[in-house]
Amino acid sequence: MKVDLSFRLLVLLPVVMFIAGCSPTTMVKPLNKGQWSAGGSFGGPLIGFGDATIPVPFTTLTGGYGLDSNATITARVYPTAALFGVAQLDAGFLYQWRKSEKWKPGISTLPQAMFMIDRWEGRASFYPGIDINAWWDVNERGDFFYTGLSNWFELRNEGALGRDQQQRWIPAINVGYSLVKSKWNTAFELKYLSPGRSNENLVVDYKMTGNTGAVALFVSLTRKF
Repeated sequence: MKVDLSFRLLVLLPVVMFIAGCSPTTMVKPLNKGQWSAGGSFGGPLIGFGDATIPVPFTTLTGGYGLDSNATITARVYPTAALFGVAQLDAGFLYQWRKSEKWKPGISTLPQAMFMIDRWEGRASFYPGIDINAWWDVNERGDFFYTGLSNWFELRNEGALGRDQQQRWIPAINVGYSLVKSKWNTAFELKYLSPGRSNENLVVDYKMTGNTGAVALFVSLTRKF
């Protein structure tokens, strides 16, 4: 029996978005002091859909405010999750420990807190997390290449879909490139979600060469004010 996209997304949302934090890196470099940003992203894990391989069309909307040249606060909401009945929000504090200088990378950390509640059971969930990123400036315009490790932590004994929680630490590895203009940033990101976690026996057909994790593709667009 074929499973339509709506059902695939409905199953995938609690499995991936809730457990693996399926979204691109929130922010890598801080904003300037007093600067605002607003943006969105599109993309997700690569899955088989019919004869095609497509990224799941997850969306996010992100905002940020620069407290100073090294620190920025962020917030993000998930329209696709809301469409399928789950209100989801995360907020974080980005801190730049050093800037990129020649071959030496810039380093930033982004502790985050994710909260969500579903409309079916009113079940509330909380996940703490932290992103650790490194980047290298590419040109005078400000383009940069980045890579990092995203970490989410499961606090409950029961995981998604009522399963026993076997994995407390949910990591993801990312690499990306950001095209920078005076007001707009466009980022392209490849992410390896939940390495070491089995992707077998799921409704969704992940397009992977192995039987663990999932590969995701994202495009993000950000406007600075």
